[in-house]
Amino acid sequence: MKKDRQDSLTGSSASKQMERRKFLVKTGGMLAAGAFGAVPLRGWAADPINIGALYPTTGSMAQIGTGCVAAAKLAVEMVNETGGIKSLGGAKLNLIVSDVQSDTTVTRTETDRLITGNKLSAIHGCYASALTLIASEVAERARVPLITGSSSDQLNKGRTYTFTPFARASQFARTQLQMAKLVSEQAKIAVIFENTAFGTSTSNGLRELAASEGVEIVMFEPYSAGFTDASPLINKVKASGANTLFSISYLNDLILIVRTVKQVGLKVAINGGSGGFVMPDFYKNVGAPAEGLQGVAHWNHDVSDDAHKVNIEFKKRTGEFAFEYAGGLVAQTFMLADALERAASADPKKVREALSTLDVSSGYAAMAPGGKVKFGPDGKNVYGRPVGVQWQNGDLASVFPKEDARAPLIKT
Repeated sequence: MKKDRQDSLTGSSASKQMERRKFLVKTGGMLAAGAFGAVPLRGWAADPINIGALYPTTGSMAQIGTGCVAAAKLAVEMVNETGGIKSLGGAKLNLIVSDVQSDTTVTRTETDRLITGNKLSAIHGCYASALTLIASEVAERARVPLITGSSSDQLNKGRTYTFTPFARASQFARTQLQMAKLVSEQAKIAVIFENTAFGTSTSNGLRELAASEGVEIVMFEPYSAGFTDASPLINKVKASGANTLFSISYLNDLILIVRTVKQVGLKVAINGGSGGFVMPDFYKNVGAPAEGLQGVAHWNHDVSDDAHKVNIEFKKRTGEFAFEYAGGLVAQTFMLADALERAASADPKKVREALSTLDVSSGYAAMAPGGKVKFGPDGKNVYGRPVGVQWQNGDLASVFPKEDARAPLIKT
């Protein structure tokens, strides 16, 4: 079992600190920090505030998990270098990363170990819904708040310590259906989906909403995640007469599906939904055939000026644009900072209470489609909604709905 890595993010070199301060001044980080209030005068250094981070940095889901950790470190540095938590004497956030190894059993044991072995104020993770559902169960029993970018609607059922600031899977479904009508008024959809919490919840939402959106589903087919041959599945799509394909898949499966569609010469519009479709590695692997393909995301790097600024910094560190889970993590960290500031306490129960009354419409904490975050009694953001995206010139552009569009839709 991997040992937690204590990521103390305050010991950077002087040159690095200066570079980060310049970034924060330029991006308005000082303004966001100033809004938290003046630093109380104390005669001692404030104790650091431990934030747990549960992500798969090894195993089949490591690509996204590693990017999430990079974003989490960036976010903590941003908060710390603008003065930390003012109401707690400028206390710094201390990130404690735990590798859940892309495994459900390991996720359960690591979440429990992270909580029992450390004095935590909150946790964020795991990005993959199948893992997050388990982590949230453990956190709920321990009464430690967990904030996540995972999209499964199940996360908000029977939970009081789980917070989901972005769109739910069922909302993704409605947006996909509406986008299909941008391509054809007589949309005939083939839905293929991986048989996981993410795939089943999203696909069920599509099936339930299709009729009300005036869309016909002509094929509805699950598949085993991690398969190696997509030909039988794509042949079924071809025989269905569909003019649009919805593939609810993570990265590797989606790459295989799109390649197979191109190999068999199937002429069909593709909406890759969320998951793997919105990752930089998708375009790297698919290349030019990805141009014009559509999808949905709970966050995109062009949703606001603040998102654009975060994207620039993330790109400097990783060489890639800030994908939805990474950018969302920066927003989530500032949501936690806001809650800690108002709670004036590192106690997880008080942090949970402060999160439940979060209501922001500016700054990094509001960095979401629509620019507002307010949690309802079930822990969902009452303003949460997805954004429709499209691959254009090797980048993801927000194209739907009209109020969130940053570029016109290219019809293919």
